[in-house]
Amino acid sequence: MDVKPIPGLEQLPWAEVWFHEIDEVRWREASAAARAIGKPGLEAWTTNATPEVVRFLEERGYEEVRRYAISELDVAAADDPDTPAFELVTLAERADLVETVFAIARESYPDQPGRSEHRLDSLDEWRPWGLDPHPREAYFLALENGRVLGYGFLSLEDGTWWHGFTGIARSDRGRGVAGAIKRGQLAWAKANGVPSLRTANETRLVGMLALNRRLGYRPLYEEIVLRGPAA
Repeated sequence: MDVKPIPGLEQLPWAEVWFHEIDEVRWREASAAARAIGKPGLEAWTTNATPEVVRFLEERGYEEVRRYAISELDVAAADDPDTPAFELVTLAERADLVETVFAIARESYPDQPGRSEHRLDSLDEWRPWGLDPHPREAYFLALENGRVLGYGFLSLEDGTWWHGFTGIARSDRGRGVAGAIKRGQLAWAKANGVPSLRTANETRLVGMLALNRRLGYRPLYEEIVLRGPAA
């Protein structure tokens, strides 16, 4: 069982843990691990395939704080995407823009629903999980007159390709930047023989969920995040 501080939210009193099944022993084991790293509570992840986990935790004072819709696109069967509305480059081409990407990440992560406490204090803190693990040829930046408007990357996890985080500068939201990045990612996936793409979107992001439907993504399941006290 992997019980750890929440990435980017290490200052909070909860430790992150996944429960695909649960009972008193598992919960107490996770609680002990959380307390061992100085966390008096758990941020517990599960899915809608295991409602018994949700019931167990809610009976012990846990509350749902976020929910993510997981959907998948059959890349080969999908229509060719429209030409993106903005110029797209990759970090493989523009490694000089890493610090600009980080600046957008710093303001974008806490703007997510249910993530207002998120803090990124330094590039060195962010890059081990927000930059370095992801292929730079699939790490897209949207530009306008040379200025970075936003970014989004693809990541390969256990043989499955995922849309990773997409961050858009606050001043440029609502202009279709995220959609342009997603279309560029889809074109890259088609060109590189990626069989399918999965994405996780917080269910309050109705615009992104609507874009996914238009592009042909089909819903798979939901991830549920609850917070509550350790045993």
